[in-house]
Amino acid sequence: MNIRSDLGEVFLMEEEKKRKRRKLEKVNLEQKEEIRQIENTLSSYQEEKSPSVVEKERKGKQKFLVTGACGFSGSHMIDLLIEEGYEVIATDREDAPRRWLNPEVKFIPSDLLDKRTLDKVVDSVDCIFHPAAIFSYSAPLEDLIRVNVIGTKNLLDVAVANGVKKMVMWSTAGVYDVSKIGDEPIDENGPIGPSNNYEYSKLKQEELAMEYHTVGKINITIIRPAPIYGPRNLYGFANVVFGVAKLPAVIAPIIDNRAVSVHVKDVCGAALFLSQKDEANGEIFNVVDDSDYSYSDINILVAQFLGKPYFKVPIKVSAKPISYALLGAAKFSRLANKYFPILFDLPLLGGLKYVEEDTARYVAFSYRFSNKKLKSFGYKLKYPDLKDGLPETIQWYKDYGYL
Repeated sequence: MNIRSDLGEVFLMEEEKKRKRRKLEKVNLEQKEEIRQIENTLSSYQEEKSPSVVEKERKGKQKFLVTGACGFSGSHMIDLLIEEGYEVIATDREDAPRRWLNPEVKFIPSDLLDKRTLDKVVDSVDCIFHPAAIFSYSAPLEDLIRVNVIGTKNLLDVAVANGVKKMVMWSTAGVYDVSKIGDEPIDENGPIGPSNNYEYSKLKQEELAMEYHTVGKINITIIRPAPIYGPRNLYGFANVVFGVAKLPAVIAPIIDNRAVSVHVKDVCGAALFLSQKDEANGEIFNVVDDSDYSYSDINILVAQFLGKPYFKVPIKVSAKPISYALLGAAKFSRLANKYFPILFDLPLLGGLKYVEEDTARYVAFSYRFSNKKLKSFGYKLKYPDLKDGLPETIQWYKDYGYL
């Protein structure tokens, strides 16, 4: 037996084992380093890419319904949702003009007064944006209640039955009692006191929706927009533009009473923003821009962008006599529109066509609303000032033949 030889073989075997262990350890270290690099790369990729990917996946899973889809706010709401990549169903009456309806959206006609037509539009919907309403200061109260309140109840009933999680509902800042306004803008806890039938119907709509939220049937968020302006607006704020456009010139005495406004894209932007906030459930939000203009200022601003001559009269005038004068003009306008519409072709009378009795009463009061609550939730206005959005609005009127 050769002990030296055997020891040599044992030594070589041990060395081979050590060599293999070192090689294995090296491989393991290399693999660990490779794995670490892969993990770092993935982590870096996720940090850079995951927000948009997750956002896209989240959007892809959410399905929205927009009522009043063929109207002013509704059509803009659809444009925004499609632009943001959401799945959207549009609904409106079968006979509603679809000239502004986005061609990419799926349209299903329905009637708020017929629950049978509403079932198919809420199927698999996560959230409803509900701007649909009769918006008219001259409509009979019965019609306003029937559509704005009973129609909303029908929609809520069908939404609850189909498991819809949330509704963002359009109301109006007009539900506040501006006769009790103080020095500070009215916030969401301000005094309530609608001044006309339209505002009354919207208040009742609010109360109804909040009842459904309170008992846990569906999450509700209510927005109270100031008078909304922007492309496609043909009523309300638009009447100011159309009225000024008919005048040969604007003569503006000093009237201290303030007016408010908000661009339609901020109304829709705020609605979408709040739809993604659980903490907005059961809450009410004023949606108003940062403008602080008097009625005189707004008329002058409109005249400037229309290219109309205007004259500032350095005489301070009480708003109430102006309101009474406009009220008389509105009554004349109503009768003339019914019996002598040709009168509106006269240069000095053309602007009266757009004066209504209820809107004439607005001039007697200041309208100032706080948007602090909406901003505290994180929303940033796209059009903070009326002068930011008025030029494109007036240009739209010109492009489409309204001016």
